[in-house]
Amino acid sequence: MDIRGLGYLAIASSDLGAWERFACEVLGLMRNPLLSSDEALYLRMDERPYRVVVETSDADRFSCAGWQVSGPDDFEQACAELEAAGVGLERGTADQCDRRRVHDLVRLQDPSGNTLEIFHGSIYEHTPFVSPAATSGFVTGDLGMGHIVIPAPAYDECLAFYTEVLGFRRSDFMQMGPMTITFLHCNARHHSLALMSAESPNGLFHFMAEAKTLDDVGYALDRVQGADLHLSSTLGRHTNDQMTSFYVRSPSGFDVEFGCGGILVDDATWTTGEITAPSFWGHHWNAG
Repeated sequence: MDIRGLGYLAIASSDLGAWERFACEVLGLMRNPLLSSDEALYLRMDERPYRVVVETSDADRFSCAGWQVSGPDDFEQACAELEAAGVGLERGTADQCDRRRVHDLVRLQDPSGNTLEIFHGSIYEHTPFVSPAATSGFVTGDLGMGHIVIPAPAYDECLAFYTEVLGFRRSDFMQMGPMTITFLHCNARHHSLALMSAESPNGLFHFMAEAKTLDDVGYALDRVQGADLHLSSTLGRHTNDQMTSFYVRSPSGFDVEFGCGGILVDDATWTTGEITAPSFWGHHWNAG
């Protein structure tokens, strides 16, 4: 299967207003006024109509990730491969596809119960992205919208599912006591997905948005501190993808990593290894 990138995220929230303030005023994402309503907040990072949709709910948690394939033929091939592997599929209705702004999608769950959607045919919106917080832009395009770190208590089964069925490739891994984290890529971004062998009450450990400049990161960090939000981790630089970033708690309870400068990998030359420290410097955690 040829997954091209992380296309979008869907999040459930009991407070769309809090998410709009957090995403737009702090992170610098742009509200899409044409799609947003009292029921859903569509947030842009680039030329697409959204990269994050926050849908009103009694719950506050991560809902699903949308993974993109290149077109209708690859989409049908992906569905056939999933069915052959015994994966239960729910084909998206016309209304669901319209709300996701795609031509077709299928919904499924991984062995740990995480929901994902595979889709093709993004419907673009050809108006400029303008950050309300003056963020210069985000690194997306062929690299997808960023990365996610998901709970995988059924770790071995999840690793086999994402590598053997969905076609992700290993970048590296880390052992933290009894917990294993494996970082997977589907394009040149060091990782678009990481599996952590632990539970998460909000359905996600974090998602990452990669800004274009270090100044974007610094200004965002100032806004986090000015808004008196929970800074989950101080500024630091990771050892594996070499991202310079900080982590902030979102209104749905999981973290958002905001960084810049992630490395790219080339499957022709990349070798997988074990990292033994998460960061070169910084990333001091505050679990409160």
